[in-house]
Amino acid sequence: MAELRIDQLDVASKLLALLGERGVAGLQAPTGWGKSFVASFVIKSLGGKWVWTSSLINALVQAGNALRVFGVRQFLSTGRERLCLRGGFRHSDFIIRKPCGFCQFNKPVPKPLVKALTNASDYTEVKEIAEQGQVCPYNVQEALIKELISEFEDLVVLMNYSRLGKFVKRFNGVVIDEAHNAVIPRVVSIPRRSIEVLLDRLGIEDVDVRNAELVKGVLSELLLTIAMDGEASELISLDDLVSLIESSIVYFDDSSDSLVGVKFEGLELPSDKKVLLMSATLPPSVLSSIPVVKVEPNRVIKAVVGDLVMTTENIDRLGGEVTKRLSELLSDGLPTVVFTTSSKEVFLENAVYEDEIRRMMSVKETSCSGSSANTPRA
Repeated sequence: MAELRIDQLDVASKLLALLGERGVAGLQAPTGWGKSFVASFVIKSLGGKWVWTSSLINALVQAGNALRVFGVRQFLSTGRERLCLRGGFRHSDFIIRKPCGFCQFNKPVPKPLVKALTNASDYTEVKEIAEQGQVCPYNVQEALIKELISEFEDLVVLMNYSRLGKFVKRFNGVVIDEAHNAVIPRVVSIPRRSIEVLLDRLGIEDVDVRNAELVKGVLSELLLTIAMDGEASELISLDDLVSLIESSIVYFDDSSDSLVGVKFEGLELPSDKKVLLMSATLPPSVLSSIPVVKVEPNRVIKAVVGDLVMTTENIDRLGGEVTKRLSELLSDGLPTVVFTTSSKEVFLENAVYEDEIRRMMSVKETSCSGSSANTPRA
């Protein structure tokens, strides 16, 4: 199994203790520090079935890579939009038009097909096999997730926040990645006049547009009609209408003469699950309500380096070369400054770290030839 750096291991130990005591913990650390690796280590240590959520597919891909390094079985899932064989549909289309009900691929999923996919690591494999079998890939994916949950005791399923409620009861733990996105409200604003014109076109009278809840209900009932009416759907964005209808809070704003909808992107914290929230910047609502392990952001540090930049993962392999290079640099008496993403202050007697190992352009002779003896070397 892969190993964590010393600072990462310290944070992981604190998180394991918090999750053991309270069942919930937060991790705030700079981008690139290695939150995904720490979370993967925590999951590997605790075992069980976990769901890892984020609003960003790239974040989920990175999480899957980290889990793989620690030997954790994982499956990356996605929503209908990416899996639909007919293509071209948006989130709002599946809510308004409900194309799945009349789709030629919407038919029972063969059990053998699901069994054949139990070693799949992501939705792209599912889509390929489902397309060959002329079956809806999304239905196959959902059947596969249920199969994986029933077959394996140690498992991580990665998915978007919006799908968390559908499966959360089946898991032992939840990772809320990019947690700042989960608690930032999505706000939609629709001018009063636009709604009045829309209702008038639909022949709806005596509706007080300032009564937000009433308008929300009326629009919900008429959504399919609006979607089928080309001119009506041009008056107001269908995506905005869907967002307003899905909003948990709706109100009329006098200052903008508009109906406003506010939707919080489903940050669910089940009381009987272990929950880990992670972000580079956790919001105050999280920081004030749960125990959080914080990793301080980068600071200017005092260290030395030549034309070589190291990581903690490579420090053992490069140890001899590092010692030689440091000795050469220190022998000329010039001060040397290193800029690093290390979250801890690194002094001369410690190693010099970066997120990635790379060869820097040589700055030894050419960059220093015109410098005075007291000019720091970067």
